[in-house]
Amino acid sequence: MSDGVDLPTAVAQQMMVESAGNIQASNRNSRGVFDAVMGALAGTVQTNFAEVGVLESRAVSGVMATPVAGPTTKQPA
Repeated sequence: MSDGVDLPTAVAQQMMVESAGNIQASNRNSRGVFDAVMGALAGTVQTNFAEVGVLESRAVSGVMATPVAGPTTKQPA
């Protein structure tokens, strides 16, 4: 029974260099994906806060106790 694998030194070194390069490339790719996703999320959050829709503005108006528009009535002539 053998305790190890008999590899030439140059082959073992090349395998270590390639493995380390693959790990670094994977980490770099993962960071790139993370950055892209975080950028998209930040943009979505910013857009959601920037856009005030009709329902939100009416709700804010009710809270602030300022009417959106008064009732329209026709005065008798």
